[in-house]
Amino acid sequence: MNLRFLHITDIHFHYSNYNTVKMRDELIKYIDELKKEKDFDFLLVTGDIANQGGSYNDQVKTFLNSIVETMNITKADVHLIPGNHDLTRGEMRTMVIDSILRDPSPSEKLDSLKAETYQTLINAQSNFFTFYNEFFGEEYPKEKLHFVKSTNNYNILSINTCLISDKKGEEGHLLIGRKRFYDSIRELSSNKDESKLNIAIGHHTLGCIEHSERRTMQSNFDDAEIDLYISGHVHDPSHNITLNTSDNPFIELVSGAIFSDSYAVPGFVVVDMNLEDGNAEACYHIWNTSDDYWSVNNQVSRRTKTGKLAFKLERLSKKKEFEIKEIYLPNDSDDIDENEFKQFIIDFHEKLNFEGPTRSSLDNKIELDKKFYNMKCSPTFKKRFDKFSRFFGTIYSIMDSTAYVSADKKDLIADIIIDKYLEIHNIYNNGDEIFIRIVEQIILENGNSFPYSELMTQKYVKILTAWSIFECDIFNEDKRCVEQ
Repeated sequence: MNLRFLHITDIHFHYSNYNTVKMRDELIKYIDELKKEKDFDFLLVTGDIANQGGSYNDQVKTFLNSIVETMNITKADVHLIPGNHDLTRGEMRTMVIDSILRDPSPSEKLDSLKAETYQTLINAQSNFFTFYNEFFGEEYPKEKLHFVKSTNNYNILSINTCLISDKKGEEGHLLIGRKRFYDSIRELSSNKDESKLNIAIGHHTLGCIEHSERRTMQSNFDDAEIDLYISGHVHDPSHNITLNTSDNPFIELVSGAIFSDSYAVPGFVVVDMNLEDGNAEACYHIWNTSDDYWSVNNQVSRRTKTGKLAFKLERLSKKKEFEIKEIYLPNDSDDIDENEFKQFIIDFHEKLNFEGPTRSSLDNKIELDKKFYNMKCSPTFKKRFDKFSRFFGTIYSIMDSTAYVSADKKDLIADIIIDKYLEIHNIYNNGDEIFIRIVEQIILENGNSFPYSELMTQKYVKILTAWSIFECDIFNEDKRCVEQ
């Protein structure tokens, strides 16, 4: 499984000099060219959309929407957090921040703030929260401050690093609110999936965080198996391989900015990741302000002479699949005689005596990816399922005609498999094991009824079980909510 994502940061959209406007227009065209090479999966935007607390006009929304549309992704594939320029300063807020930083234990002071005092800090991001709601059509989880979004292949831990951001020279003194940060880490850890990429995003680089707070973050990154930390703020691209509290490293990637002045280095990063072996490349891109064009940036470091930082995530390269037992024999669906399989389906209906209730559940289809994700199915299971699905047409040819099976027996296969599922789904904690046990139980109870070899009977029952998962209202449980 390969993932590709794009990271932009520090848009400061109110900059409107020639270089900036030209650069942004050409950026859309350049992203379109990159997409033609390979599809994108998601977009990371790490703050400073506005500039110096300014408002969010329709132009910035149009600009971001153009990037999303050009990447051919949805808003659900966009992960966006605030930067220090996405907040408004105020005298009362400054007084609260100063009192926190003067305290002998500023981290503890921040964590123990009363609700109304905390509200003084968070209200500075109100304009950003409004923009977030208008852009996504959903509220920013400001009470949580930091939050996790999960997909089938990756988790994004969004860290709001701007809670006490207030003035110049604050780098190295920022606090994130450890209690709320740990709540998000616990959420991520409770749904840990070794096959997924784990990314943390923040506006500020880790070097901007107060030393002890930074160590807390890094320790928890290690515990939660965070692979990448993506940030901006410094307007200058860089990278850092950080060794956490153990020997499990993660990569810190920093992008340039999406505006042009005498200080900023305009640029962005594209990351390609292979989830099977952990091999990855981060490709840096830069705007040439002399001749007005985007290109690969080979000036970031000695390791990026080609414009690409190659690295390997050892956690992913060493991940182990679920142990799949003898039920997954090599090529176990490749040598099936379709005519014999048809006869097996007919025999299944005619020879088995089922006295359970009849259901009309065959039209109740639920998105397979969601089923596989919630049921914690392994990549091996999904590949095998794809092989089984090649024979679904044979099943439909039987089900759609009364020439083979009488109408009153159409739901027989589904009923038996659903009942087996209901009997055992609470016993096991992942879809692989449940699938195995359904097949085993059906063969154990009915295998002697068929004039086929044990191997072929097993194959046919697996195909029918896979078809029932596709067609019926089973495999809907969320095993990720179950405490292990």
